Amino acid sequence: MKLNINKNTLESAIFLCSAYTEKKDSSAITSHLLFQAEEDRLIIRASDYEIGINYKIKKIRVDDPGFATVNAKSIADTIKNLNNEEVTLETIDNSLFIRQKSTKYKLPMFNYEDFPAFPSVENKDKFDIDSSDLSRSLKKILPSIDSNNPKYALHGALLDIKENKINFIGTDTRRLAIYTLEKASPDAFRINIPKKAIMEMQKLFYEKIEIFYDENMLIAKNENFEFFTKLINDSYPNYETAIPSQSKQKLVFQTEDFTDSLKKISVIAEKMKLHFLKDKIIFEGISLDNMEAKTELECQTNLSEEFTLTTSIKHWLDFLSSIEEENFTLDVNESNLPFTLNSGGLQMIIMPVII
Repeated sequence: MKLNINKNTLESAIFLCSAYTEKKDSSAITSHLLFQAEEDRLIIRASDYEIGINYKIKKIRVDDPGFATVNAKSIADTIKNLNNEEVTLETIDNSLFIRQKSTKYKLPMFNYEDFPAFPSVENKDKFDIDSSDLSRSLKKILPSIDSNNPKYALHGALLDIKENKINFIGTDTRRLAIYTLEKASPDAFRINIPKKAIMEMQKLFYEKIEIFYDENMLIAKNENFEFFTKLINDSYPNYETAIPSQSKQKLVFQTEDFTDSLKKISVIAEKMKLHFLKDKIIFEGISLDNMEAKTELECQTNLSEEFTLTTSIKHWLDFLSSIEEENFTLDVNESNLPFTLNSGGLQMIIMPVII
């Protein structure tokens, strides 16, 4: 294999693909990137068996088609120190040579035939959804997804596809985020996408793509890349039973004002007490370090009964940073019961903190 490519183009592609590689065991083939040069394009493949990508770089000069593998971290560290000029990649015996003018590097290769095969879309159903809608919807619930829960199902986002809508679900058992996308579907089904895959999808799903799935795999592809992730098969809890059927009080607040008050308290505290009075809200930080933080937000709540919520500041900020609307709604029953934040199709049910 021998080809010439712009340094910045190559570096960007390597950075993107490296997220899909094995990080702990450098002796594994999955710690490597697979380079496939053909005619006037380069395909870079990466996979750790759970998630993978084929990324295509077009309109480059390929002198000799072929294959190479190289440790992702090694080539990333090598390329970033080169100038923004053309780079030559060439395989000789069992090594990959990287050249730029008087600079030369030699990196060892593995057998490219040992690299994991990319899954096929054959016999898979097509998921008809706009890629930007999918990415935006997943982003709204991403902060609520747990990564360390003993129940593996909670490590991902549940997509509950119904006849006339899609519910995107994420929870860490202390909060439940539900984003509803109004969209008709000919079939009702559920898939659970791992959090790691969702984070990588945010970098890719801004172009038009085709999406295919079965009970084990989701594949997305277009002319520039192919992406796959294994799905989580563990049964997801019945989230609908956690949604309060009614609330005693419904309050509407301005997003910007509320966020500003929360950030003032978050400087020294992770938890807070919110005192809801008839003409204002008192934000009171809870700190174990003998520090105090307190601020007030004047607003006419017209409460029939004043109340206090003890809660995590992060849960509120995660919700407010995920919405675009100027206002949001707080639905509450009792101080010691879960309460709900609502805005623009996103609702978050939050458990109060017990001190």
